[in-house]
Amino acid sequence: MGSLTELWLPLFVIPALMMLVDVVVPIRLRLRKHPVVYAIDRTTRPCQDYVLIVPIYGDMGYLQNEAFLRDYGKRVLLTTSSAETSEFYEQFYRVAVRNNFRTFVSPRPLHATDGKVRRQVGGTLRDTIVRNATRSVRAEYVVCIDADTVTTQSIDLLVGRFAHAGLDLGSVPLIPANRDTLLGKLQAHEYRMAMRLRRVMPWLVSGGCHIARAEVHKDLMNAHSLFFQGNDVELGLIASARRYRVGHILFDVPTEVPDTLRTWWRQRKAWAGGEFRLMIVNIRQAWRHPFLFFYGGCMMFALLPMRYFYALEHPSWVLLATLALYGVLVAGLNWKHRDLALLIYPLYSAFYVLVLVPAGCVMYVRMAIKHRNAGIILSQRLRPEPLAA
Repeated sequence: MGSLTELWLPLFVIPALMMLVDVVVPIRLRLRKHPVVYAIDRTTRPCQDYVLIVPIYGDMGYLQNEAFLRDYGKRVLLTTSSAETSEFYEQFYRVAVRNNFRTFVSPRPLHATDGKVRRQVGGTLRDTIVRNATRSVRAEYVVCIDADTVTTQSIDLLVGRFAHAGLDLGSVPLIPANRDTLLGKLQAHEYRMAMRLRRVMPWLVSGGCHIARAEVHKDLMNAHSLFFQGNDVELGLIASARRYRVGHILFDVPTEVPDTLRTWWRQRKAWAGGEFRLMIVNIRQAWRHPFLFFYGGCMMFALLPMRYFYALEHPSWVLLATLALYGVLVAGLNWKHRDLALLIYPLYSAFYVLVLVPAGCVMYVRMAIKHRNAGIILSQRLRPEPLAA
């Protein structure tokens, strides 16, 4: 009897608690309309008092949304570092001139590209550029958007709804745009469940696209560690700690997701490193958001040795039953978007927690040492750093 209990505890009860993360949000949404969720409707008035900050560095080929940005003209602030190649700047200014974009070259940010064109997954370059660019903004609002991201509706409507709600910082739902492959479909389900959390935790903003009052964004970036992985959630954590008003706006933003196993592995390994930074290195933030840190810190990282011990040393039918139950729950929650990818989604999740989570621990240490930045969140840091830092 004792041995059976020992198996059921780690193999069934603990995974069952992890499943609740995907179940709690839909239940809460059905029970009541959460006051931090805002929809865009016919009464929404557009607003053009904003700047679109678009960071681009390393290779102008990463600017995949030029046609989309063209409609916003001078409201686009194309930003880069001062450590790029002459060829890069030639293309950079050519794009700006033909689209009537404004430009901003950040004065010598830390950890520049050094001539490498591969998209960075660590360091402080991107957030240093964004921080310095934000300090130059004179408009009322800023919208930060990646160079490969577009929106399904006019950003004027997003800003208008944000302004009418009186928010300081806003998150939006991201939707994978490339869902033709099995990997793309798996990520679509993953994103869909992750975006549900924004409806009850709106401060889980996304780096791909978010909106803020300009003065608030300046304040948040001045307090930011500039650590790339987890930078978006850090922004929200600081905003929450400073009691800014944060909301979630139902404004779908399609974004490109990795379409090969190699790019997916590279991205997710880096993301797992960011999760380790947020959930373990910054565990002192847990008292403000116990639900998220219980799942991320305890379930994902602290119980990793136990999962390995029982899943690999003592495999049993209970593990298979747990995966099957998780599959049923995931299928139920995503029934409107059902496809064959749902059948293997439990295995996709299992691979993440058993392989990518430990890889993320190693990845964080490597990033922290390489860039000499531990990514400690100091939400009370009020003194702005020098612009050229």
